[in-house]
Amino acid sequence: MKNDYGGPERRRFRRVRADFTLIYRIDRPIEVRIMIGSRDIDSVMLDLSEGGMSILTDYNIPVSTVLIIKFTLINMKAEKERRTRVMSIIGEVRYNRSLEGMGRRLGICFIEIDEADRSAIVDFVKMIASS
Repeated sequence: MKNDYGGPERRRFRRVRADFTLIYRIDRPIEVRIMIGSRDIDSVMLDLSEGGMSILTDYNIPVSTVLIIKFTLINMKAEKERRTRVMSIIGEVRYNRSLEGMGRRLGICFIEIDEADRSAIVDFVKMIASS
């Protein structure tokens, strides 16, 4: 199967379109130290899967950089008490592509995720995929 970028699909988990605002900060950069004060960096999530996500950002974050990612997952088809879940996940930048004047697309693989968060993402992906 090919992805949107013309290359072979290498993801283990199905991704679905997602449009959430999220916040991330650099936790343990590898090889490059980027300091933007102590402020969080706003970004937009482009897609989401059990194993990772892609985001749109204005910052050129190097591949292998570890990020702490925070966002609220909203699943309107879940039971009332499970419809929203605030998540804090640690991920690693696996790719960084320029989008010609629109910022950068980062592919992020989750490296530390709470099992309840993973389960909520799986439910969300199933809900979107069945719509």
